Amino acid sequence: MRYNMAQINTLEGDNISNLKEYLHDEENISYADFELILKTAIEVLERCLEPAKIGSVKGLIYGHIQSGKTSVILTTMALAADNGFNNFVVMTSNLNDIYEQTLERIKGALDSFQVFGKTEIKQNSRATPGLLLALVCPKHPTHLRGALNIVRISNWQAQSVIIIDDEADQASLDTNINDLNKPTSAVNRAIVDLRTYLNSHTYLQTTATPQSLLLQDSQSAFRPNFVVVTIPGTGYVGGNYFFGDSNFSNSNHIRLVPDIELGRLQTSNRIPDTVIQSMLVFFLGAAILRIQENRKNYTYLLHTSFRQEQHHLAAELVDKFKQELMNQLRQNPNDPIIGVSSALRTQLQNAYDDLQQTFVNVPPFHDVLVETARRITSTEIIEINSDSGEGIKPTPARKHTLYIGGTKIGRGVTVKDLLVTYYGRDAQQPQMDTVLQHARMYGYRQNELPATRIYLPVHLAQRFVDIHVSDNLVREQCQATNLPIQVIPLVAKGIKPTRRNVLNENTVNLVTYQGGKQYFPSLPISEPNTLSNQTQELDNLLSIAKYPSLKQPYNATIDEMLEILKFHYATPESSGAWNDDLIRQAVFTLRDNPRYQNTGILLIINRDSNLKKSASRNYTQLGSVMPGDAGNIPYGVDPNYPTLLMTRLRGNVDAQGGWDGVPFWVPVIRFPDGNYAFSLNDS
Repeated sequence: MRYNMAQINTLEGDNISNLKEYLHDEENISYADFELILKTAIEVLERCLEPAKIGSVKGLIYGHIQSGKTSVILTTMALAADNGFNNFVVMTSNLNDIYEQTLERIKGALDSFQVFGKTEIKQNSRATPGLLLALVCPKHPTHLRGALNIVRISNWQAQSVIIIDDEADQASLDTNINDLNKPTSAVNRAIVDLRTYLNSHTYLQTTATPQSLLLQDSQSAFRPNFVVVTIPGTGYVGGNYFFGDSNFSNSNHIRLVPDIELGRLQTSNRIPDTVIQSMLVFFLGAAILRIQENRKNYTYLLHTSFRQEQHHLAAELVDKFKQELMNQLRQNPNDPIIGVSSALRTQLQNAYDDLQQTFVNVPPFHDVLVETARRITSTEIIEINSDSGEGIKPTPARKHTLYIGGTKIGRGVTVKDLLVTYYGRDAQQPQMDTVLQHARMYGYRQNELPATRIYLPVHLAQRFVDIHVSDNLVREQCQATNLPIQVIPLVAKGIKPTRRNVLNENTVNLVTYQGGKQYFPSLPISEPNTLSNQTQELDNLLSIAKYPSLKQPYNATIDEMLEILKFHYATPESSGAWNDDLIRQAVFTLRDNPRYQNTGILLIINRDSNLKKSASRNYTQLGSVMPGDAGNIPYGVDPNYPTLLMTRLRGNVDAQGGWDGVPFWVPVIRFPDGNYAFSLNDS
């Protein structure tokens, strides 16, 4: 897509200068980290539509979970304001806490902007002409229609507008895309109406989980034209830190536990010992941090199951144990160990020993227990789900807050000063984006890191590793090209990229390109004018000097395989799973997967094949390319690496299954063995 991109004439305008100082003074963002944020904002703005130009451009700001995407949004707005943009719409969560948080941050950080929230939008307030204006609007049909009214009143139709859709994969997409009997979902319709009204706008989507956006149809109004990947600031800990490998037994922070058996929870009327241990690590870890002058209010999160009735039972049992612990510790507050049972004494010692592995200069056991006894009464246990009506508190008042439930934690909600996360069970059919959004232990937590623990079953720990690998592969490819990819690698069996109801079931295939399978173009390009000099170039790349033996596996880098796959092989009439661009993208993700170390296998099957179109396919397409005796693991190749098998056809003219009289090459790709696949959109 070609368009007039915005020009950046200044990096030191008043808005950027003021924002830099605000973020430094109010949010403790260092000047060095601000330069990283500004670099990202530059990459975004220089791809936006130039002011006063007719048209629309869609961009994706691809962040990390709890990495500070709002700071990137603020900096992009400030930089745009210094370079000729005056009109902004920020669409945010319909959850009031998140909306208010976003509204107040924009008001505080961008003090030269007029800022209209939903109150001003509802009142159809009029802005002062000529001044910067930001409309901050929850993603709710009524509020979005109100924003459109303000846009009309302000005569923005012929002006340039930047629209920022925060958490764009939530609520914005059409959830009725596959039901022709239903109208477009209401929020999606309202966003489309707003964008359609504007003659000149850039629509910027922000999220850390863009799977559903990347898998939109190529012509969708919600599939981005460009992607900018953000860089986390100093002190960020995320998937690379916690789930960079599967060596869980040597992790400082991961503790493997059994699944919580819900039936046993009901019959025993007590929480499992592993939950008790996690709570003790939480209370003692918080005490150590306070002794070391980190005087914050700390939080704990327990995911028990996806059934709300179990949340209530778990909350009751957690509260029951907290009361028992408090009663025993408070019997003798100056020397708590005296009033503690022998069983609890052992558990407390185990928790203390665990924390000694990650803290430097740990206070004496006695001092930690005294501090715990002093503060344990300041504990609140909150059941969070739609039934209870409770949610995550922006600023917890008590020294300890224990959240039970967690499946309804809103996107963008920060669990402040989270120390311990416990996953008791997980979904039967997990989705990448949902699992990542629940990773509330990610974030800027360096100060609390010694007390940070994640308790979870081994299969769920491995799932986090697998999803982290997939997310990294997507992120790296988007970063390398600044373009949206159409292929999401699913590196483990049973994982879905996103919810199905926002993907076009006619174009999105969730299982194409599976591990251990072979793919080839069923109707390859053979017409001389279309081929041009492709055969000659491939002859050079695949020369006898380089590959003297037929059917002989040769080691090759995946980069070398991609050099061969850069050509177009399939005609538009070709059926089946082969798609030149999608095959390249899938192989590209393998290149960046550490499992394969940029290593593949290359074979030349035949340099003078008389292969014709198949009679079983009415002489319109190839039935196969590989010889019948080749097998699924052809010619002794290592099945654990990607293999590219090339065949050169004579291309003889023949009334039955022949070609166009010139030679040409046909590829077969065999993906390495494994329980993975690629989710892709072939529109």
